[in-house]
Amino acid sequence: MSVVRTAGSPVDHVCDHLYRRHQLNLVSFARLRGCDEHEAWDVVQELFLRMFRLGMIMSLAARTEEMQRAWLLRTLRWMIMNLHRHRSRQRRGGGQRLESLDSLVEEGFDFSAAGTPAEDMDRQWARSVLDRCLSRLHQTSKPAAWMAFEAGLSGSEAHRTSAMRVAAHRTRVKLRRMIRVEACEEALLQALAA
Repeated sequence: MSVVRTAGSPVDHVCDHLYRRHQLNLVSFARLRGCDEHEAWDVVQELFLRMFRLGMIMSLAARTEEMQRAWLLRTLRWMIMNLHRHRSRQRRGGGQRLESLDSLVEEGFDFSAAGTPAEDMDRQWARSVLDRCLSRLHQTSKPAAWMAFEAGLSGSEAHRTSAMRVAAHRTRVKLRRMIRVEACEEALLQALAA
């Protein structure tokens, strides 16, 4: 199978000779690197097509066979890595910009929480734990600390002093501790009831 056949110039003959000499080793190498049969042949042909277009055939043919094989394998490995990188980029969204869920919700997008009944129950349980902890935190916190905490939740950080940031941080730590205790106690009670 020849890569390029045009007028029969010396470059064409050298390219054909190089291709026939190295094609099986290169295809086997590509298969070992995760390409299927057709993909392996395609990437090897793409390698020779690029060399032909860039005018590298004659300079590669002037080297020894070991040097040719080393250069071809190194270049083919680079092409296969780029192919795999492109595939994994496509699986991760094709390089599209990620959107913040918070900003999408603020813009009015609605995300349906379709799940199993068990997930719905877990979500309701977590929401009730959070509501109870927030209520208790509001009752036990100093008004200034609660206001700093609320300001941090609303995102209005521009006019906050360092003391307000510290108070908000301490209130968040207190909330986390309350949630941990509340969740553990409730889980323990549920386990004892079962």
